[in-house]
Amino acid sequence: MLSSTSPSNYLLSWEALPTVPVYMEQLLAIVNQTIQPLGLPAVTKTMINSYVKQHFFSRPTGHRYTRNHIVAVLVVSILKVDFSLPVISKAILQIRDSRQIEWRYQQFREAFEQTLNNQPIVVVNNDAVTRAIQLAAQTVAAHLLTIRALDKLGE
Repeated sequence: MLSSTSPSNYLLSWEALPTVPVYMEQLLAIVNQTIQPLGLPAVTKTMINSYVKQHFFSRPTGHRYTRNHIVAVLVVSILKVDFSLPVISKAILQIRDSRQIEWRYQQFREAFEQTLNNQPIVVVNNDAVTRAIQLAAQTVAAHLLTIRALDKLGE
């Protein structure tokens, strides 16, 4: 499960994501390298194609995926631990339609990492979407922390 017990960054910051579109193999490498230390199952090409068909995000242009695509795949891969795909889809579409993907990803990332690092969640803006993002991130992070704690009991 979680490979680190000291505070660290688990998810890529927006600025660390590629600024130019990437091909499927690169997208898979970025996502899987990010979620592997969390103990999450690898994402496959079939899964990404399914997400496109289910309209989690728009089709890539020229078989190339943008930052928005990478973020969507990362977030879906993490949220799948505790939430159904229809629930995730509803949230992803609302955020996509709001055109606030960078800001909302940063909110998710901060809440997720603060929870994994046993730090209090800092609430800057307490609108309903922010609260839902923080709760979802905390839910999955708490799940992963619970698995880590249970794994240590067996040692």
